[in-house]
Amino acid sequence: MRIKPSAFAALVALFLFLLSAPVFAHHGAASYDISKMTTVKGTVTAVQWINPHVEVDMDVTGSMGKAEKYIVESVSPLGLSRNGWTKDSVKPGDQITVTGNLSKNGAHILRLKKIVF
Repeated sequence: MRIKPSAFAALVALFLFLLSAPVFAHHGAASYDISKMTTVKGTVTAVQWINPHVEVDMDVTGSMGKAEKYIVESVSPLGLSRNGWTKDSVKPGDQITVTGNLSKNGAHILRLKKIVF
């Protein structure tokens, strides 16, 4: 039995589609403790306006008076720009207060819910 070229092409296309499906996966909020909100205040040290999430690095003064580095993960650049944000909305040196969900593993990574300038 011989397979028609169009059927073979369709099988190859289906195989490639199934092989690429994990590329479309997204991690969501599974790595964050969504049961509680945390608020921190600090100084922006860097802003990375990149996909899949805009990241804001900041220094926060900890309880012992020592600077602690935090990474604040926002939505995508497209999501922010649809709400009027630009690459210059948050800049290094800005003092900000952010509220969100901390990483479950104890790292200083925060999923942004609110920002106050």
